[in-house]
Amino acid sequence: MKWSLMQLQKLRNLGQLKVDETIELPELVALHPDIRAVQPVHVRANASFTSNQLIFNLRITGEMTLPDSRTLRDVAYPFEIESIEPFLLEAGASPIDSEEMNVPDGNTVDLRPLVQELILLHVPVQVHGDEAGDQLVQGEGWNVISEGEPAKDEEPKIDPRLAGLAQFFKKDQDS
Repeated sequence: MKWSLMQLQKLRNLGQLKVDETIELPELVALHPDIRAVQPVHVRANASFTSNQLIFNLRITGEMTLPDSRTLRDVAYPFEIESIEPFLLEAGASPIDSEEMNVPDGNTVDLRPLVQELILLHVPVQVHGDEAGDQLVQGEGWNVISEGEPAKDEEPKIDPRLAGLAQFFKKDQDS
């Protein structure tokens, strides 16, 4: 997934450049604190040439392991990223709109750093496991009660500081 500008000029005559590779990106674990592991990533791209640009239509698929937001257990998070990325085919040239245009690194066009950046940009803030076993439903001094679920205690607990007030309302109902 790395080409020199000379190679790209030769490929321009052939029309279109196609990429279909599976790459390993273990460095993503060090680049993002939430990523615990990354499975091999499949990168597919069709590239077309214009007068001074190479435009990649990228599709990146893979799976990363992230911590569950509630339990911190490992959760497999599949991802699919689609992006259109233009590269300027002139070495050392600075594009007018540099935010939307990629420039070659020296005399080479390398997709690997771009793929890494796109994956890092698509790491979700929160991930929740699908399995019911991933959710904690009880802890020390607390438990989860859903809306439709009746409480375990039939009578609501009354705050001892408000017990006298409860008696006041009980007398009012009797009269």
